[in-house]
Amino acid sequence: MQFRGSRRVAKGVTQNLQSSWLVFLFFSVLCAGCDLFGSAVDDRAPRVSILHPDGDTTVGGEHVLILIESEALGEDNWISFVNVTVNGDKIGEATQEGEHFHFRFNTVDLPDDTYRIEAVAFDRFQARGISAPVLLTLENESQGLGPEVRILAPLEKEEVSGIVRIVVRKQPAQPTITRVDLLIDGVPVMTTTQSTGGDTYVFEWDTTSRFAGQYIVEVKAFSSPETFTISDPVTVVIAEFDEKNGASAPGTVKWRTAGYYGEVRGSVAIGFNNDVYVASSSDTLYAFSSTGALKWKFATLGPIRSSPLVGNNEDVFVTSEDGRLYGLDSDGHPLWTAYNTGSALRSSPTLGVEGALFFGDADGRVHAVSSFNGQPLAGLWPVNVTSGAIIAPPVIAKDRTLFVSSGDGHIYALSPNGSILWQSTENIGSVMVAMALIEKSVTISLPGGGQEESTVNIIYAVSSNGSIYAISGTDGSMLWSEPLAGPRRSGPVVGSDGTIYVGTSTGLIALNEDMDPFTPRLRFVYPADDVGTPAIDSNEVLYFVSRTRVHAINPNNTPIWSYDLGAESDAPLTITRHGLLIVAGQNGVLTSLETGSVGLALNMWPMFQRNARHTGRLGFDARD
Repeated sequence: MQFRGSRRVAKGVTQNLQSSWLVFLFFSVLCAGCDLFGSAVDDRAPRVSILHPDGDTTVGGEHVLILIESEALGEDNWISFVNVTVNGDKIGEATQEGEHFHFRFNTVDLPDDTYRIEAVAFDRFQARGISAPVLLTLENESQGLGPEVRILAPLEKEEVSGIVRIVVRKQPAQPTITRVDLLIDGVPVMTTTQSTGGDTYVFEWDTTSRFAGQYIVEVKAFSSPETFTISDPVTVVIAEFDEKNGASAPGTVKWRTAGYYGEVRGSVAIGFNNDVYVASSSDTLYAFSSTGALKWKFATLGPIRSSPLVGNNEDVFVTSEDGRLYGLDSDGHPLWTAYNTGSALRSSPTLGVEGALFFGDADGRVHAVSSFNGQPLAGLWPVNVTSGAIIAPPVIAKDRTLFVSSGDGHIYALSPNGSILWQSTENIGSVMVAMALIEKSVTISLPGGGQEESTVNIIYAVSSNGSIYAISGTDGSMLWSEPLAGPRRSGPVVGSDGTIYVGTSTGLIALNEDMDPFTPRLRFVYPADDVGTPAIDSNEVLYFVSRTRVHAINPNNTPIWSYDLGAESDAPLTITRHGLLIVAGQNGVLTSLETGSVGLALNMWPMFQRNARHTGRLGFDARD
């Protein structure tokens, strides 16, 4: 009895254990994949893919970037690590930088061949995901046998954006280059067989489609199809794009308008009310609104090849080859009977601080006319300065001294009443384009010993003999000169740091100036054809026209953007006080481009006749 009872108890226990086991199995099925304390585990494989480089790509060097994107599935899950494999063998672990994983692949450790690259991602629960494979062909075996090259620009860790100019130079006594490839993170993106002159090669790399972050730039120079050398790397940083509170991107068109005829040789002028004034060879001065609508036009008796000037009261003044100076109000009505010199006028007027208009004529005279009544000023005016024609507009110092260039090869200084104070000590050749004028502090050694600081005026003039000159505003002595390449239609401008920029037929030239002694130093040449007078905005970005294309470049000689006008433009550029770049094409189209700036660079001489009104003087109106 006891035995049978024991068996009944055992049977009941067995049945209970079987029931418990079934319950356990039931809940095990329900909780399959459960984490500790019952939180759900997502055992699905994470998503992972190789973003860069693309498949079937030839790569080389020590810095090939494997860029990986990976995502864990499930709310309470993340990627623990990502490995990189070559033909199924792990070669390293990628590091997370921002939203992506990065791995630098040193390809020189492997023989040249084609390899299968995969990324293997593991999430927090050790679920594994494998990317689609990428096939990379390595090319390293001839490395070091070709010509040595060096990257001159950009600089190490330089922040770049837009179109980045990569400047490469072959080192001395190296084999002849047959081809140069640009490598970004070990992958060829551009190639060239043509130098820009001598042993220099230039690439313009468009970064606009790249992620923000660091990139390694190298170049591979070939001396034959089998031999090449990869340059030392330069790391650059692409920054996040800032749309500046929703403003249009620099280089985009704000507005375009047609409505004038003939050639525009002078610079567009801008009034305080942002009206735009364009003078043309069709004997007409045009006025457009700030949005490009034609407001009025005024006919002269001859072609206009000078630039209009806007006065202090929104009045506008212009000279014409008919020999007359015209003064108009902002509605296009004459202020007074045109002042007739009896000599052809190509010189744009300059505005003195007391409202006087100064300009030269084809017979070598300088005129001073009141902007209020159109009458010549009292004193010695007009002054017979030279036998050569005066084409370029005068410039005015803060002390009211007037500096005038002439076709006879000399620069002249005139007092406010018209007295000739001096002529330059050397004949520099005929000056046909506008000059630049700045003030500079210098240290003077005193006769009795000691030194003192003094402020001097310096005039920069480009001569038809092929050089740019720096002339002392104190006595007309020559400070320095520098030859320029090719024909010139550009006058000089000066940035806030004192860098002098001038266009030539072969590029934009930047010069720095040493003080003791006064000597110029070539900072860079930006290659371009037939460069006109540039302009500099408040961000120190430089703008110039090369034939039909407007260029924007950084002061470190790297491009930002360019825009094709569809027609040539010969006029000096104008930047408004609101940061718009205004360009007059020879096809009768006026174009307004966004710069992303707040106007002109302050101080110095950042554009033709210093500002958008073209007052041509030093003083308080730098941005006018």
